Amino acid sequence: MSGRDEMVTAGEPAPQGGAAETPAAAPAVEAGPAAAELPAPPPAAAVTAASGSGAAHAPNKWLAMGAAGFLTLLVTGLLFPNLWYGMHDITDLPVYWGYATRIAQGESPYTKSFEVEYPPLAVALFRVPGHTSSESLYGIWFNILMGAFTVATGAVTAFVACRLWPRGGRAYVASVLFPVSVALIGTIVLNRYDVAVALLIAVFALCLTARWYTAAAFVIGMSFALKITPVALLPLVLLLAGPPRRWAWPLLGFFAAALAPFLPYLMKSVSGVWYTFQYHLERPLQIESVLGTPQLFGELLGAHWASWAWSHGSHSLIAPGVGLAADMSGGLTLIAVAAVYLLAWLRRRHLRTAPADQLVVVLALLLALMTFSKVLSPQYFIWILPAWALVAARDRWVAILGGLVLALTQAEFPALYWNLLDMQKAPLAIVVTRNTLLLVTFAVTLWRVWRLPRADGRAEPAAGQREGTPEARRGLAA
Repeated sequence: MSGRDEMVTAGEPAPQGGAAETPAAAPAVEAGPAAAELPAPPPAAAVTAASGSGAAHAPNKWLAMGAAGFLTLLVTGLLFPNLWYGMHDITDLPVYWGYATRIAQGESPYTKSFEVEYPPLAVALFRVPGHTSSESLYGIWFNILMGAFTVATGAVTAFVACRLWPRGGRAYVASVLFPVSVALIGTIVLNRYDVAVALLIAVFALCLTARWYTAAAFVIGMSFALKITPVALLPLVLLLAGPPRRWAWPLLGFFAAALAPFLPYLMKSVSGVWYTFQYHLERPLQIESVLGTPQLFGELLGAHWASWAWSHGSHSLIAPGVGLAADMSGGLTLIAVAAVYLLAWLRRRHLRTAPADQLVVVLALLLALMTFSKVLSPQYFIWILPAWALVAARDRWVAILGGLVLALTQAEFPALYWNLLDMQKAPLAIVVTRNTLLLVTFAVTLWRVWRLPRADGRAEPAAGQREGTPEARRGLAA
């Protein structure tokens, strides 16, 4: 059985129709050369007849969203307080509270006297809980806010799943997988602000399925002003939007959302705003990063060459070759992201009518950013939860690999993190295994993108097939 047999793609008729529940929802295709760039989806009657989905029931959107939200609430409210580690064993809440307190006292951030490593929307988010006079009350309200964001992310993910699969039970599978992913990653979703990024990525997925490309770009602009890294998703919006003459509104939406939060501070101090970017560019190789895995593996085997140092708000790895790894990180990340986009570009016609496959590309891009980054903090895994739930609902290998990656992340952090700094065998083995599985998961998602039909209408042949054979011509439909 080929690897493709493990994955039901949106290239099949039913998911293609899932982008919009009726053909009328698809935008009209202009006559002329641009028409070849943006093919229309197949008629609904053909979709139903080809997929055999006429007998399947449509998922109830409210039931799916309610189930995802309720199960997520159960995870955060009942499971999290009863885990083998404390809710706030290792948390950034004191940092958030410190920034909120200084602003409440009248200080202006992004100045030489008040340097901030977080983008402006993150700082604005830190101020929402209020209660700056009490660190404990601030922490409680911050946890409540992040819990609400987590529930909302689950609901949006479920809604996207219902649009992707308007027949059958796969939407319900995705609705359950999201709270499962929250349980696998652990309490870090409540004491870091990264679930706000996950919420924006879920909304971004919704915009893609609805072909709201200007709104999708606007959401990525907000993500940039919140966490910077998701800006790498912007070219996907442009690729799906069509030829360059269709890019004006998406680009306007992105720049409006991305720049507006920075402008008040740029007017006061350009250097203060630049510090936010400089801070991250100068960060050394973080101890949990994938690029530091060879050194950690050597330490696990008894090399005794690894230690750590505190720098830029995290523990950096000290071992032979880490400087080179840090220097190579930017280039490797660029190559990984470019590889995803090259494959997506060659399959752009298929992707424009297969929204479920667009989510595979989104997941591949996020994994590329994480896998080759200098810094791989545990909270970064929160970013992938919506995309993972949607892809895992139809791809068992991504489900298994991604689930293991999330579970191993929680196994190490926070309970064994201090043991990792002591270079103890158990946490070293967990991190080495987790990082290896993360690399494999990225490779699998990249392979899934490669197996999609190309722009010329052909699919890549499976291993062992020759081009021109009936099996190769069937390609992904096998």
